[in-house]
Amino acid sequence: MKKILALLLATVMVLSLCACGSGTDNTASAAPAGKTDSAASAQSGAGKDTAILATSDEPYRFFAQSKQSCSGADNLVLSNVYDCLLRLEADGTLTPALAETYEVSDDGLEYTFHLRKGVKFHNGQEMTAEDVKFTYDYGFEGPIGTALFVNYKQCDIIDDYTVKMTLSSPYAAFPYGVASRLGGIACKAYFDEVGDDEYVKNPIGTGPYKFVEWVSGDHTTLTANEDYWGTKPSIQNIIIQIVADTNTQVLGLQNGDYDVVRNPSIDVCTRLDGNADVAWDSTLSTGRITLYLNDWTGACKDINFRKAVQAGIDKQMINDGVYAGRSEVLNVDMCSNYLSFVTEADGVKVVPYDQEAAKEYLSKSSYNGEEFALSVPSGSALESVAKIIQAQLMEIGINCTVKATDYPTYSGEWKDRTYEAYILNNLCSLVDADGMYTGHRLDREAWENRVFQRDGEISEILLKARAAQGDARKALYVEACNIVTEEAYDVPLVNDLATIAYRSNMSGVKAHCLGNMYFGDWSFN
Repeated sequence: MKKILALLLATVMVLSLCACGSGTDNTASAAPAGKTDSAASAQSGAGKDTAILATSDEPYRFFAQSKQSCSGADNLVLSNVYDCLLRLEADGTLTPALAETYEVSDDGLEYTFHLRKGVKFHNGQEMTAEDVKFTYDYGFEGPIGTALFVNYKQCDIIDDYTVKMTLSSPYAAFPYGVASRLGGIACKAYFDEVGDDEYVKNPIGTGPYKFVEWVSGDHTTLTANEDYWGTKPSIQNIIIQIVADTNTQVLGLQNGDYDVVRNPSIDVCTRLDGNADVAWDSTLSTGRITLYLNDWTGACKDINFRKAVQAGIDKQMINDGVYAGRSEVLNVDMCSNYLSFVTEADGVKVVPYDQEAAKEYLSKSSYNGEEFALSVPSGSALESVAKIIQAQLMEIGINCTVKATDYPTYSGEWKDRTYEAYILNNLCSLVDADGMYTGHRLDREAWENRVFQRDGEISEILLKARAAQGDARKALYVEACNIVTEEAYDVPLVNDLATIAYRSNMSGVKAHCLGNMYFGDWSFN
């Protein structure tokens, strides 16, 4: 820790005030971080002005609209250096950010946003409608544009503080795209000056924190934006420290070397309960744990076999065994915090856990005792889920095995549709029922004929749901979910959890449904 703080102090003494400072392939620098306390005072918590976050996932792409794309780990920086027009809160709700208000046309095609006045980028330039238009036009053309700015068509500048965005067809979840990492407003003038590659290395936004430096494989440093338009950050400096080993992360948290640990397992969290120096938080994430069954090869080609699997899984046992009972059992392939989430009350058909029914389905099938493999990434929570399912399916007479592989092999089976049964944590960045579309889309050449027999029908319904509104939209999701249930194409299991652990001398640290961290909310007690 002394080494980290000494490095920060040395860095801030030499860095330029200019946010567009030069960088190399693995190091970038920008604004100064200000005065840092000694290591001794930092460990004691007295007058502490630096928080150290330990994570195994390294952020390294700091311009979401870039042609280089970005990932969830990058959001640790993106959600603090940039602001969006709307902010996604920890529970999945939306609140005003750079847009004070907005209106939606009756046909759902036009969104008019009214911007805050006097908001400054980190280089001192005022944020205006021109920057918003640039962010959306350039972002939509990038690798994740169509995924997060769904149905975006154009952005028209009404005046310096008003923009009108037009969609090609209605999309109820568009505001969640506005609040996504791709919606962080970038500075057009700065981009015109430095270009895409340099913006990735040395980002500037309007957010509560300024970028200081990134040292590949070691850490990223941010410092408070003293001219922030909103509530000023309480903690002056944030160090995102890369710590590959999760045990080292937790030990460092307990010892006071780290202040926050990102996404520890629920088992780790519950073991921390007796430590008064450490606290933790969890919430339902936007990821749903689902068992996908194929219907084009092997035992799963028989619908009675699929129905046996469907009825033979006790989902609550998975919740209790893997998530300490803190999650929720799912009956559809969507999370309860999604927009347009549907339930049994809406008409969803629910298949209860029933071993006898499962055995009856199995007896009607053509299954002859062959091996039935569940594909999961090794060492993950999904492997623990698979082992519980394995034991349950063996009880009804299925020769179930767990196929745990490295992540590239595992993900390749999904991409190429070569799995027999596949357990997936399917995360939806848009916090919307449209996330269900991922498993049934027909526009991937690699899938060839390896699609569910009724995917054409399901895909058509889901595409209609994208454009529908209100109750009509929910009715379409009920229809699609019931087809999936009738055919037993998948078995929704449980909602995933988002977790965070932190020193108990901190306030404002919350688990976020999408894993976002808003450092500006943090403080030392």
